[in-house]
Parts: sequence; structure tokens; C-alpha cells
Amino acid sequence: MLGPPSAGKGTQASLLSQRFDLLHLATGDILREAAAAGSSLGKKAKKFMDTGALVPDAIVIGLLEGKMKSTQSQTGFILDGFPRNVEQAKQLEEFTDLDLVLCIEVDFNRLVERATGRRSCKNCGAIYHVMHNPPKQLGICDKCGGPLYLRDDDSEEIIRKRLRTYEDQTKPVIQYYESIGKLKYVEGEGSIEDVQKKLLDAIVEQWPQLKDAAYGPMPVKKPVVSAPPKPSSQPSQQPKPQHGQGAPHGGGRRHRGGRGRGSRGRYFGKPGSKGSNKQ
Repeated sequence: MLGPPSAGKGTQASLLSQRFDLLHLATGDILREAAAAGSSLGKKAKKFMDTGALVPDAIVIGLLEGKMKSTQSQTGFILDGFPRNVEQAKQLEEFTDLDLVLCIEVDFNRLVERATGRRSCKNCGAIYHVMHNPPKQLGICDKCGGPLYLRDDDSEEIIRKRLRTYEDQTKPVIQYYESIGKLKYVEGEGSIEDVQKKLLDAIVEQWPQLKDAAYGPMPVKKPVVSAPPKPSSQPSQQPKPQHGQGAPHGGGRRHRGGRGRGSRGRYFGKPGSKGSNKQ
């Protein structure tokens, strides 16, 4: 999922991940979690985040791979906010494949308005907007009752700097994926439901077999499963995972000529193909 800051990537990626049972990997959240935890990579990332600069590739990729190794998804994953430059895109190809890249387009002036009105919950991370999606009680999260706050990186000064950085460094990524035929543009104006419908239309255009899943009732959200502990000496009673299930995506470098992890799962095979998930 590509697009400028505050284009709604996080909200839309979360909805898509729930609908299609995909692991939602939001690099912004991963970076903030690492910074809050005070890990070595997190401390380094925070120095760049506080000034609105892009976090260096080595830090982002290290944190992303670590997250992929520590979680599991049965059908695939959706990347939110990564890659941000062509070099990251090429490094990403070293350990996974992307089947489709969706780019949300929104006017920059509207983005500044969106970002500066956004409020986040300090406890659960839920996101609100003072105009478009306000909480029931001012300054209080509807979900957990935690306090809402304006993130440092949502200030107008930082947002405008991030937009300039996006224009200079991230737009080439869009051109890169467009050149290899994996990109679809989606107009990002309108309500959350309007934009979600446009994204679903783009997905169904790519994979017609997803029509029922895309337009049917939203599935009940499943919790993210942490990586299992190391096996004990006792024999396991668990059944063996079926094809495309149980393996964490991005768990390591793929063998040369092997299939990318991003293309495995029950949904995303080519229409009419049998047993092949490669796009």
C-alpha cells in the first residue's frame, strides 16, 4: 500500500487485512513500537522520526524482517508504508515477492488538514480525527478509554516536510512498480467507505475470484498469532500445517529460484490456475 503521509494507508490496510485475513505490517507502527521499547534499532529510528526525516534503509529493513519472523499469517501480508525508495523495493525482493501494489492519491493540501486533525490513543493506538472521525467524548478513546493526543509527527511543520520528502524520494518507487506492471492507482478522496470500495474494486479487477470475499460481510477480526515457542522434547500432537499455512512470511532469505512468500495463500492465485500462486 503506497501513498503520501496521511493518505489513509493505515486505515485502509487494516480493513483489507481483516477482510482477506492478511498480516498487516505497518512500518510506521513498527518504528514507533521499537522507539517506545527503547531497543537499539528503535533508538536510532527515533532520532530520524523526531525530525520528519526518513529512517535509514538498514534500520527499517532490520525491524521489518524481525517483525515478519515473530508473527504468523495463513494467507499473506499487506505492507503499509514500505518500501519508501527504490533501493528498499529491491532489497525487499531479496526475501519476499509482492503480488500487487496499490497507490492512494490525495491532494497535498487535503493531507495537511487530515494529519493535523488526527488524534491517536496512547493506550491502544486507535486513530480518530477531530472533524471526520471524532471520538464520542473529546480527548477520550471510544475503544479503551485511553487519552488521545497529537503525535509529534502529525504537526503541520513535520507533515509538510514529510510530504516534500515523499515527493522527492518515494514517488520513484511508484514509477518503479508501475514499470514492472504491479501498480494500480486509487483515488483517495471521499469517506473511508468510499475509498475502501475503490480499493476492493481494484483488487477484484486483479483477482476476479475474490469477488465474494471482497463484497461479502466483513469477517470477524482474528488476533495476530505470535511465533510459537521452541519445541520441547515431547512429541507434538498438533497436525501438520496445510499448504500455504503456518509459516511466518519473510522468515529468511528465499532460495534462488524459489517462490516468494508474498504469493502463497488461499486467495491470491491466478484465476483459472491450479496450484500456482505466482502472479
